[in-house]
Amino acid sequence: MRRIGFVCMGIGLLFGAAVHAQSNQALLDLLLRKGLISSQDVQEVKAQFDADLARTVEQYSKTKTASWVEKMTFYGDLRLRTDNISYEERFQKADRLQFRIRLRLGLDWKITDWATIGARVATGEGSPVSENQNLTDTFRKKPIQLDAAYVTLQLPHADWLKVTGGKMNNPIWQPRFISPLIYDPDVTPEGVAEQFTVKFGDNQQHRFFANLGQFAVKEFSSDSDDVYLFDFEAGAEWKVSRLTLTAAGGYYFTRHLANPGYKVGDSLNLGNTTVISAPSVTNYFADFKVAYARAETAWTISDKPFLGTPSVLTLGGEYLKNLTDAYKADTDGWSVQLVFGQARKKGQWQIGYQYKYLEADATWDAISDSDYGLGGTDRKGHIIRAIYNVQDWWQLVFTSFITQKISSRPNSIVHNQQGFAGENMLRLEFDTQFRF
Repeated sequence: MRRIGFVCMGIGLLFGAAVHAQSNQALLDLLLRKGLISSQDVQEVKAQFDADLARTVEQYSKTKTASWVEKMTFYGDLRLRTDNISYEERFQKADRLQFRIRLRLGLDWKITDWATIGARVATGEGSPVSENQNLTDTFRKKPIQLDAAYVTLQLPHADWLKVTGGKMNNPIWQPRFISPLIYDPDVTPEGVAEQFTVKFGDNQQHRFFANLGQFAVKEFSSDSDDVYLFDFEAGAEWKVSRLTLTAAGGYYFTRHLANPGYKVGDSLNLGNTTVISAPSVTNYFADFKVAYARAETAWTISDKPFLGTPSVLTLGGEYLKNLTDAYKADTDGWSVQLVFGQARKKGQWQIGYQYKYLEADATWDAISDSDYGLGGTDRKGHIIRAIYNVQDWWQLVFTSFITQKISSRPNSIVHNQQGFAGENMLRLEFDTQFRF
């Protein structure tokens, strides 16, 4: 037995602690041929190595990953899009066909039970309302942008309050519109937000909520007024049997948006009234003070699926009004939407219809939906979307925007929005997207 111990020690010195089985066998065969060990010795050595290996595997299996790694959750998605835009022939405008990609990679790090750090990067060209990247420019390398970086605190014994600071996911609740009235789905505001939630009911199934946002828009190094946006929203959610109803109202306003130092152009969206303060310098006409009311109800018609998708019917609506005295007209917006089904799992599908009417100065164009028309305000029309899940992680989406320009104001010449009230435009988007 002592000789076997020396043999094991020799093998360990030659090959290290993690000796491969194939190397072990070759060495034992050599020692056996030289007559240095017997066949019985070989079997005993192999048995001892197997036992040592089993103990090593057991030891490593019990070794925990660092706690901070276990608390991280990584996620992402990739979307490929074909985007086709066409106009009425009588307006003699060039149609467009664009191929676009969107890649997002993010993580949530739950530091403690009451603190979470979130971060995400995405493709895009720096637009506040889009992470799309056009496939163009002779195979040029595409940039990656910081899409979100924030911390959320939800202190012990105060689970009714969450405070988030940084560049964050939008904390303001909106109905799940295909095309929202105020915020593009890709907007990630920068600043501080407080979210209050109070649950009630026999099973805590109902809730009151309030979302408050104080966002920085533009900071000037010179002696000039910085630009801010403030949004205050309150609402409630009721769940009764097969019905869930969510309703909210709110008010948002900007500060110093008309500062001559703040130029129109950070966002490609257009539509608002603007002024020329200097050669080649365009500014917003005035601040926005917008009151809004919104609601959404989801009705589970049956527990049984319909053609493979959940039998859920969702109805949403919203109205807003710009109350700023400086704007004399074109200050209303409203939308309604009807959706059937849900597309979350393999084989599920969803189809929806939305009508949207958004006058030129109803809301701030820079943060509104970039896919509606050409992005921005001053359009009305119909939106149809169909979604099908090929797999849990693979989704096909088709969206059509059939819109008209509302006013005749020449407010966005570069983006072909000038004049021609009633001008029709068709935008078709075909997406295939993958979640991971």
